[in-house]
Amino acid sequence: MATQNQAATAPNSELSDLPDRTKAALTEVMTVLDDIGRVRDAPGLFLVVSSSGSTYLIDAQSGTCECPDDQYRDVTCKHRRRVAFATGRRPIPSWVPEQDLDDDFGAHVDGEVQRTATDGGVANSGFTDGTVTNPQLDPFAVHNEDDPRTKRAKREDIDVSFLAKPGRYEVYSASNSVYEVDVLAETCSCPDRAEYCKHRQRVDIEIHNGLVPRPDGKLPNAG
Repeated sequence: MATQNQAATAPNSELSDLPDRTKAALTEVMTVLDDIGRVRDAPGLFLVVSSSGSTYLIDAQSGTCECPDDQYRDVTCKHRRRVAFATGRRPIPSWVPEQDLDDDFGAHVDGEVQRTATDGGVANSGFTDGTVTNPQLDPFAVHNEDDPRTKRAKREDIDVSFLAKPGRYEVYSASNSVYEVDVLAETCSCPDRAEYCKHRQRVDIEIHNGLVPRPDGKLPNAG
């Protein structure tokens, strides 16, 4: 396993193509916990312990973290991104070299770490022996019939957070721009004048797959 510094300087690594916070979420030493202390018997809550020993509470349902980066900037911090990767809610891109990843993924949480498969699907990944097993369909799988905006909606580093009911969401793009999507009015504040932009598509994908609260503000599994 490469160290963090080695991962950052590896000449053949494509990690440089990722936003800094996503790269940190994949390579930095962090431990994600879901059944200890404040998060015991609390679905959707996680503790992330960083390499410095700092501990932060993440609420995956509301999309919040206690860290200063998340609280005082309009970004999705590396801790929230790490939880998404560690629990399998967000697949790791298949082209990210396995030797560049922190090897503590998913060791202390339920769920399966996943890697995007070369055919656009997703595969459960065991990092201990380098094997990839049990390929399955993934909401972010790209298909030949998808139009260019749909492909971007699935592939790009986009984060969706519930904003207000009924049906308003904030969308954070890879360029750090923030847009508001209203799923009931079928509008997006982005400059794209297309009837169904990539931000609206991404919100619809995440709602349909229970990754964000429903338009009425209820959690995906609520009655």
